[in-house]
Amino acid sequence: MLLPKNLSIATCSLLLGFTGFSLAGCQNLGVVSSGDLRVNQPVRLIAEADRQAVFVSLPSPRRDPNPDFSAEVLEIDLNGKKRRIEAIRKQIKYPDSVTGESNLLYLLGFNWGGTQRWIPDPQHPSPEFWQNPQDPSVLLFQPQSNLGSLYLLDTNTLEVKAIGNHQALREAIAKTRALPPTPPPPNCQESECEAGAKILYWASDPNWSPDGRMIAFTSNRETLGASSDMSVWVLDVATGKASKTLGRTGDKYRIFGWTAQGQILALEYNQLPNSLVAISPTTGNKEVLLQGQFLEFLALSDDYKTLLYASRPPGENSTSSFAKLYAFSADTRESQLLFEETPIERLSSIRPDFSEQSDRVVAVLSDVEGGHTLWVYDLPRQISQRVSLPSGKRLFATERKLEWAGDRLVVPLEDVETQSFSTLLMTVDL
Repeated sequence: MLLPKNLSIATCSLLLGFTGFSLAGCQNLGVVSSGDLRVNQPVRLIAEADRQAVFVSLPSPRRDPNPDFSAEVLEIDLNGKKRRIEAIRKQIKYPDSVTGESNLLYLLGFNWGGTQRWIPDPQHPSPEFWQNPQDPSVLLFQPQSNLGSLYLLDTNTLEVKAIGNHQALREAIAKTRALPPTPPPPNCQESECEAGAKILYWASDPNWSPDGRMIAFTSNRETLGASSDMSVWVLDVATGKASKTLGRTGDKYRIFGWTAQGQILALEYNQLPNSLVAISPTTGNKEVLLQGQFLEFLALSDDYKTLLYASRPPGENSTSSFAKLYAFSADTRESQLLFEETPIERLSSIRPDFSEQSDRVVAVLSDVEGGHTLWVYDLPRQISQRVSLPSGKRLFATERKLEWAGDRLVVPLEDVETQSFSTLLMTVDL
């Protein structure tokens, strides 16, 4: 493990209020880079290009519900300029592919870069949207996460289209419900009893192919939810036809993405050691890329070439069980050790993220007192740096992830005393 560079640089924060920016002054925050921007509300990154980024404001995580909340769209020039973008709201009604009942999508629209864009309105519950890598106007979503139908939203026409064999889904649901109940294992713990229940995972872990023509997912549809077998399936977007690519009785796969060459990346976990495999979507041939005990895959770079994963030895709750963080190259098939836990510093459950150029990684480290430190690693130069949070602030990553906006980190913060929320756009100099 490489030692970090220790820097002490003054940071100048800009506070973004409803009436504009105000200079809050410079203060020494330890290992932090200069020129940081602070937004005085929780926000999420929704678009970026060159030196500009667009964010949507979020309701306060501590207030449920937020009756007075109305989301705003904010463009922030990473040199410090800000403007509010006019937003419009739409309710899109579409029929459920199984029941025929009407569902609603609540959308927030804004024009940026000469293009009309649509995102889920944070004011309402919404499924996650996954953008087609080759056609940003096409969004994939799944109202019932992992369980039911897949849909496409065309943001040019605002039309919703169900994809896949929905007659087969309706028949599978009916057959599953008609099966006699399976008794739980003897003396099972509550979690084990729940795991033995019949759950039909019709389409789990949907992932676009790099060319935007296929969607890979896993499913236990052939067992009607009577087992935890998970096979790999591929849906052809043009035809709407889904076919099984790989899977036999007892197989268990989970998809994490694709390689740049168009192979499906999946974890095979039916037995130890776990395996990372690359699967051909057309032939079902698989190649074992790496194996290990208790592998956990954390993030895939935007160029599909580097996978971040952790390997934790047996005895996860033991004080002597320390995870190691690796970067795996899909091109060279080699792993690079980035970080190894110690008794006083562990990897946080907050998800890491790759920079847009796929050359930097950010993760979160937890100390013995529950405090957080940001950890940034430059992959080509193999150097790392720990970045302290501002005094009196702590991470509040409700979505269990951090993300990059250009060369800045988008860091959600909570004030320890006031429990108010802000977002820091932090520059990290390695």
